[in-house]
Amino acid sequence: MSLTGFLKEELSEFEKKETEEVEVIADSIDECLTLAANHFGRKIHELDYVVLKRGKKRLFFSEPFHIRVSLIPEDLILEELTALDDKLTGGSGKLVSKDLKDLVTPKNKDGRVSVKIYRTGVFLTVFPPQGEGAVMTLADVTKRLAFRGVGGADPALLNKIVKEQKGEPVLISNQKPKQGNDSSCNVEIDSDKMKAMVTVFPARPGGRDLEVNDITVALKNLGIAYGLKEADIKKALDEDKINAPFIAAEGDYPVNGKNAEIKYYVRTEKKINFKEDQSGRVDYKDLDMIENVVVGQVLAEKVPAEKAKLGRNLFGMILPAKDGVDIDLKQGKGTILSEDKMRLTAEVNGQVLYVAGRLSVETVYRINGDVGVRSGNVTFLGSIIITGNVEDNYSVKAAGNIEIYGTVQKAVVEADGDIIVRQGITGREEARIESTGGNIIAKFIQNATVITEKDIIVQEGILHSHLMAGGKISCKGKRGQIVGGTIQAAQLISAKVIGSQANPQTDLIVGVNPKILKQIGDYEAKKNENQTKFDTLMKTMRTLKARKETDPATFSTENNEQLLKLEAATKKLEKRIAEHDKEILTLTAYMDEQAANGRVSVEKTIFPGTSIRIRNADFKLRHETKAKTFFEEDGQVRSTNYEDPDEDKNDWRKKRGRGRPKKE
Repeated sequence: MSLTGFLKEELSEFEKKETEEVEVIADSIDECLTLAANHFGRKIHELDYVVLKRGKKRLFFSEPFHIRVSLIPEDLILEELTALDDKLTGGSGKLVSKDLKDLVTPKNKDGRVSVKIYRTGVFLTVFPPQGEGAVMTLADVTKRLAFRGVGGADPALLNKIVKEQKGEPVLISNQKPKQGNDSSCNVEIDSDKMKAMVTVFPARPGGRDLEVNDITVALKNLGIAYGLKEADIKKALDEDKINAPFIAAEGDYPVNGKNAEIKYYVRTEKKINFKEDQSGRVDYKDLDMIENVVVGQVLAEKVPAEKAKLGRNLFGMILPAKDGVDIDLKQGKGTILSEDKMRLTAEVNGQVLYVAGRLSVETVYRINGDVGVRSGNVTFLGSIIITGNVEDNYSVKAAGNIEIYGTVQKAVVEADGDIIVRQGITGREEARIESTGGNIIAKFIQNATVITEKDIIVQEGILHSHLMAGGKISCKGKRGQIVGGTIQAAQLISAKVIGSQANPQTDLIVGVNPKILKQIGDYEAKKNENQTKFDTLMKTMRTLKARKETDPATFSTENNEQLLKLEAATKKLEKRIAEHDKEILTLTAYMDEQAANGRVSVEKTIFPGTSIRIRNADFKLRHETKAKTFFEEDGQVRSTNYEDPDEDKNDWRKKRGRGRPKKE
């Protein structure tokens, strides 16, 4: 009996120095590790070893290897996976798993000789080494053949197989298996009848090795009719996996279907989120309490329930499973549910709300109380109703209208639609109220900046404020007084009283549209930018032309091309500047046309200290004047008896034309 065979039979006699350490003697390190792995019930890559005595290979006799084998700690086993995880996934940890450690292939592995005896003959396979592993020699093959009880093989063929080391089986003999020495196997079925474990026992010298069909027949003889893993069986046999159980058949476990779920793309719970700026300071005003959505925005999608996957055990018995439970995607106000009821989108701009498992989009956002510490700043893609005040240093912005039941303090209020402040504005020089497409209505305005493209209507008074309106500014309530500040309107400024006995500076300007003024300013900025570029290019171009005239001999082709490019660029800039001038003139003419019908109407008294500008005409009140309407004519501000500003502007001019107006 060979040394290898002796060691396999005497494996139980290994001397253990510790519970996780053993000394092994065998013909090669690979065989030593295989024996130790079987002894510990572990994979080879989970073992560490120290060579106590290196073996020597000779023609007729070889000295065995003597090594000490121990188990590698779990954390060291995973080191290679950790390195791979860092490289492939950036250290996500997805690859680092005790289950995945079996995928790690040892870097260095000895070659291997496999001899299989079948009914059709004897097959020899020589596997090449990995890394710095030992290469199999003819002596290794000869010993393996002797151990398996095979003789009479062609030496030349053996030499060729050893030299090529293809790792493929080659028929080397027609020797028939020796009866009674065949390999055998044992089958164990687990209690739930889902796995069959097969353990292959080695053949004695000359005995036949098991083939895949032998094991499948053994399984079928036990009634196993489902889940045969022929590929795994072949792999285990090819790798000479003996005395170690492997899975040869496995059923399908039942899998319950996943329940349907709703995937929300908006928040279903409103939590206060404090935002930090770059310096780490927290802004307690931007609480992000409102979630705005726009038309067509996807709010939620339904992930359908999954069908169950029925199981089947080794004996073909069906194992039941439950289908996933379906749920409905509910449609709320202001939303659109797709025809297949799988997708919910916003029908309108507004605030998305989640109540009782249903999403809705509200176009009006109501704040019961003040805009302040509790609410934070408010931004909404619809209309806003505030039952309290807007406190100092907070802002309210809406895509629709804003209605405020209380007052606006030192705050910012912006809307695309109307802004209504029932109690008035006390701005303390820092409030800013602006509408891009609606009217602004307030009980009073004090120390604030108010801008709109339409009308500003104030009930009681406008005090020391800056107002700009694309339509008219009216202050005709019970008091109806404008005192101090700058009041600008495109069409009309009207009040019961303008100025006061203290004669504060009050500037009234008619014929100014804030939107058109901004457009003119934008065109002027573009014109100035292009003019600067034009001046720079002209300077460079004049320098090149002078050089061309004074020293044409040195004026190269490149210089000439550059000059042509400069000429083309300056022409383009000239054209742009002319276009900007044209736009500015058109807009200015439009404002002048509006201002031609502009007027200032005072129902009761206008005091000294008030200046009036209509178109390009200026006039300053030097004495108290009663009930007048001021207008521009022939480049001068003139006045007539008070006319109701709510009448048609053409009618009052016709009535004024009946008598000669009084020149102020």
